[in-house]
Amino acid sequence: MMPRASPPGTSSSTPAPASPCACSFPTSKTIPRRSSQSSSTSTYHNYLSSLAAAAGVLAVSVDYRLAPEHPLPAAYDDCWAALRWAVSSARDNDDEWAAAHGDTARVFVAGDSAGGNIVHNVLVRAAGDELAPRIEGAVLLHPFFGGSAVIDGETERAVEIAVKVWGFACPDAVNGADDPRINPAAPGLERLGCDRMLVCAAEKDWLAPRVRAYYGAVTASAWRGSAAWLETEGEEHVFFLLKPECDRAKALMDRVVAFIAAA
Repeated sequence: MMPRASPPGTSSSTPAPASPCACSFPTSKTIPRRSSQSSSTSTYHNYLSSLAAAAGVLAVSVDYRLAPEHPLPAAYDDCWAALRWAVSSARDNDDEWAAAHGDTARVFVAGDSAGGNIVHNVLVRAAGDELAPRIEGAVLLHPFFGGSAVIDGETERAVEIAVKVWGFACPDAVNGADDPRINPAAPGLERLGCDRMLVCAAEKDWLAPRVRAYYGAVTASAWRGSAAWLETEGEEHVFFLLKPECDRAKALMDRVVAFIAAA
């Protein structure tokens, strides 16, 4: 977690205005397992620290259980529990520091790759839970979606990879790679538990066709929120983690910061 710095002209003992709360769900590559990334790695710690400082948010970086030992929905359950814990700790004064610095009226969820998929599924769960915390905004960075049939702009190889990864992560899925958790369709998107959303893709990412299709499905649905789109030209999957100092990564972070800051 990171507090927002005190405004200019105030001492460190003067309470800063409460910061928005952001829960971040990182990707976790499950094939091969040794290449896994978790929220505790320096890659994610450094990026999230930079984002928290730039956006002035109190950030919670979430680790979650992985397949094959813990197939889905374990990761969804873990991230949902973490979100509820973070919000309740600040709201109910269970954590005095979080209560002093976090604004639970402004909650955001964000994730990249598999974490972006988790964000979508957290939003679906939030819409169906009367006790869910209110989520103002969601950021999906290069989210992992797929399906059993090739769509416009997608390669057969991309479908093969998605089917294999999903079968590994969720072997009990009744409809395989057409499970709505990985292949959401417009008829099921009218109830997403947030007010607004930023969906980001990378032009050369093998997942880009699916991300575009997801954004199109959301905007075509009866969901009453507002969705924004950003596609980075000439870049590949999660380039912003691999090259955080490049101009395009900085532009992406600026867009995320502006999205969080918008009223």
